[in-house]
This record gives sequence, C-alpha cells and structure tokens, in this order.
Amino acid sequence: MANYKQAFMDYMDANGIKYTDLREHLVKVVYNGDNLRSIPVYVVFDDDGDNFVQFRCWEVANFKNKEAKALVACNELNNTYRWVKFYLDKDADIVVECDARVDMATCGEECLFMVRRVVNITDDAYPVIGKYLWGG
Repeated sequence: MANYKQAFMDYMDANGIKYTDLREHLVKVVYNGDNLRSIPVYVVFDDDGDNFVQFRCWEVANFKNKEAKALVACNELNNTYRWVKFYLDKDADIVVECDARVDMATCGEECLFMVRRVVNITDDAYPVIGKYLWGG
C-alpha cells in the first residue's frame, strides 16, 4: 500500500521544511503571513491509503455570536477564490479547506504546493474576514 504521508514528510525533510507529525494520517505545517501571524495547515491523508489528501486551516477566526456575519464573509470569499472553500464550522470558526488527488511520484511537491496555496489564500482573505468580524 502506498504511503502518501511518508512521501510528503520525506519531501519536506529533503527540502528543510518544518512540519509536525500529529497522528497516523495527519501532518501540520505552519507558515507566517502578512495579515495573519500564524497559518497552520493540517494535511489529512486518506485512512485507507488512497491518493486523496485534504488540506484544512481552521484556526483563522472565531465568529461566536456573529455567525450571520461569518456566513456573509464566507459567501464573499467563496465568490472570490476558486481553489478553496470557506465555511463556518459548529464552533463558529471559519475553516479554509480543499481536497486534492495526488500521484505517489510527485506527492511531496503536490502537497506542498497545496499547503502554500491554502496559506496564501487564507492570508489574502483575512482582511475580508476581519471586516466582517470587527466591522469597518
């Protein structure tokens, strides 16, 4: 069975990129942005070893008691960005997420590309999120 997670971690090691191996199918990569101090992206590998990978960032902003504003923000952002989806989870957190199908030969490069895509979009979208969170 192919181990996409290991291929990703090997690629990260070979390129000197820090990550945290959290659980059997989960790796966390953290970048700093211009608008957000820390942008953690969780790379979730398929439990069955299939070549489907999910990229999630859920530590963006909490809209507790402002859920309606969060939905408007998500709608605006989903209308702007096509590579990821923005949604409000049950804890009133904005989540940025995308899925990808990867190839074993290029898994590391593909996954890092998607991590950076999520980071860049999340950082770029944060002023819109802030506008709905704090007004202005």
